Formats: sequence, structure tokens, C-alpha cells
Amino acid sequence: MDLKSIIKTWKGVFGNWKYLLIGLIIATFFYFLNVLIAGWRSLAGFYLANGFLKSLNFLWVLFIGFRETLTNSSFIGLVVISILLGMLFTLLIYKAHFNMTSSDKELGMFGGMGAFLAAFVPGCAACGVGIASAFGIGAGALAFLPYDGIELSLLAVIILGITIFKTTKNLYICKVPEILNNRVQTQLKGGKKK
Repeated sequence: MDLKSIIKTWKGVFGNWKYLLIGLIIATFFYFLNVLIAGWRSLAGFYLANGFLKSLNFLWVLFIGFRETLTNSSFIGLVVISILLGMLFTLLIYKAHFNMTSSDKELGMFGGMGAFLAAFVPGCAACGVGIASAFGIGAGALAFLPYDGIELSLLAVIILGITIFKTTKNLYICKVPEILNNRVQTQLKGGKKK
């Protein structure tokens, strides 16, 4: 499958407003999850002091102002990973409407690994963003990496990119298991059933 076919397939999937909306919701949810993980202590303290409604307003402020708490590379990494996760899960949902094969399940596991890496350290590990900070792994542990954890984000982007490419490539391919294929051929041979 060449690049034109891949882009045409993406236009076909994301040209449908339902799938575009699903992708945007998943991307926004992943971004929101990172905001929530990074600011849960502040949010919990604000909730105890001010109540539920003011905490929702504070959560919105955290969501909008999250960009200011990250370095440029971390923020760009987080946005790219969010978009890629939205694309991947939307393509998998689209594929599930047709037929999911065993190779799709393997791609799902590969994509799941990329999603875990993306959630573990979506931006800058030293900034304490992602699940790594929830596990208590922050600047001290991950600052030993040569680029302060940005390489983990890059690895997640590469894994998600490969998974999206392979999912797109196999989107309209329907594989018939070999056993079933042989059985059908023996039943149809010569027009008589054996």
C-alpha cells in the first residue's frame, strides 16, 4: 500500500464525522488524563477547600493552562501522542465494524505497548508527567536518561506510527483461516460434497 492509498483510507475513515468525533474524543481524553494525573494533588486540595463546583472550574483552568507547565518538546510530544492514540483507536473501531482478524489482535497488542509507553511518560519524564509520576518515578529516576525521558515519548510515537501504518494497510483485508479455506475447497471440488 503506497502513501496515496493510506491517505485515501484515512480520508475515508475520518471523512465520516462519527469516526472523526471518536478520534477527537479519545485524543482529548488522553490529554485530559495527563492533566488529571499531573495535577491531582492540587485538585484534591482545592476540592477540600472549595467544594465540587469550584473544583470543576479549577480543573478547566488546569486543562487550559497545562501547556504552561511543560517544556515545548514535552507539550508537542503529548499532543502528537494524543492525536496518534485517537487515530489508532478510531482505526481499530472502524476495523472492528468489518472483521477483526488475529493479526489485528497482534497489532492491538503492539499498539497497546505504545499506548502504555505514551501514558507512562507522554512528555518529559523529568517533569513528572504521566503514570510515571503516579508510581513515584519522577525527575530523580528518569533524569539519568540522556534526553530526560523524551526518548521514551519518541519511542511511543514510533510504535504508534508503525501500528497506525500497519492497521491502515490491513484495514480492508479480510483473511480467511487456512483450515476453513481448505474445507471449503474440498466441499466445492467437482460440485459434490465429500
